[in-house]
Amino acid sequence: MTAIWRNTLLSLSLGLVCTQSFALTINQAWTAAKQTSPDYRIKQLEESKSQYGVSLSKSALLPSLQGSASSGWNKDRGSSNGYNISLTQSIWNSQNWSALDQSQVDVVIAKIAITKAKNTLAEELIQAYFALAQAQRSLAIAEQQHKDSQQLLSLTEQRYKAGLIMSTGIDDAKAQVISTETTVLQRQSDLVEKQSALAIVINQTPDRVNEIDSQNLHQPALALNDEKAWLNKAKDNSPELLTEIQNVKRQQLAVDQEQAGYYPTVNGSVGYSNNFDNNSEGMSASLGVSVPIDLNGAIKTKVSQSKLELQIAKQRLRKVELNLENNVKTRFNQLALDWKRVEMGVEKVKFDEKALKTKEILFDSGADGTTVLDIINVQDKVYRSKEDLQQLLYQYWLNRIELLKLTGQLNDQTITQISQALMP
Repeated sequence: MTAIWRNTLLSLSLGLVCTQSFALTINQAWTAAKQTSPDYRIKQLEESKSQYGVSLSKSALLPSLQGSASSGWNKDRGSSNGYNISLTQSIWNSQNWSALDQSQVDVVIAKIAITKAKNTLAEELIQAYFALAQAQRSLAIAEQQHKDSQQLLSLTEQRYKAGLIMSTGIDDAKAQVISTETTVLQRQSDLVEKQSALAIVINQTPDRVNEIDSQNLHQPALALNDEKAWLNKAKDNSPELLTEIQNVKRQQLAVDQEQAGYYPTVNGSVGYSNNFDNNSEGMSASLGVSVPIDLNGAIKTKVSQSKLELQIAKQRLRKVELNLENNVKTRFNQLALDWKRVEMGVEKVKFDEKALKTKEILFDSGADGTTVLDIINVQDKVYRSKEDLQQLLYQYWLNRIELLKLTGQLNDQTITQISQALMP
């Protein structure tokens, strides 16, 4: 009864996998991710918000118009009614110009933040997509092993009935069938978990995704084959590095703004007033010059603080430069080693499969004392090798994706290129 229940549960779980629609392509997943990611949308809104900051900074350089009206009563002079209009213009104020420059830098920083968010989102999507693809392949490997274990059990029963082996062989074969059933169920559970992880990124539940072709393996070409070229690409395009460069520039402008506190400001105004009761009206104009005197040292303190912030920003930039250079070198050199490991994994699978075939021939012939347990051990080795190969292959691609992220290259074109390495 227990065996019947177990086989029924296994059949249902396998049926869930088999009853699937067309695979979700990585391009479709990327489109969905961009449309549903709150973080990506927030960065786009913040970029629009930064544009308003420029408009506000420009308004401080433009004339302002004010109008007022008054109505009053005095015991001796009676009622009084009139209005006043004044136009004020800042003729020169260095702080206003520095503020405008800072707001323009803020727009650049906001645009870079969008690229950075896109890079991060693309990496998150690819990792979730690849994790699901790897879970699918692991399940397929487990299913094949389960099928092979059932065939071994059937063969063992036939050889036992023929009096060629002892009953212990049947016990070993049945134990292997149960073990592989458990593995299939575990892989099914892992598949559901990986589906959920990808669903969070794209806001829809994928049935299945495309996988990396592991049958006809060849090392995909890199856009650049020179370490120095990748370093230059990173320096020109890394969102983290570009952000810190702009932060240094912005802080330099902040120093200029604080130093402008020492400079005089010039303002002019033109006004017109009219009093209805005594029929008096007139134009007025004024020009004002303000010269700051840092009597309490406030301006000097602000300048000193701002210069320290500039030094901090430069050190942060230096830190990002060092980390970026080290990471790019590491990832680039790691790729060659990773692919060699993939090639070795392919060879290991071939040799393990050859060893299994030899053991099966010996077992069928009854020679060399080969037992069922020997076959089971070699079968396990074969499928572990296949599983290891999948892990090596996907790790190679994840390291490759990390190199592209470091250089700011995770974009729509890159997603399309990755899709060419995938198969239904």
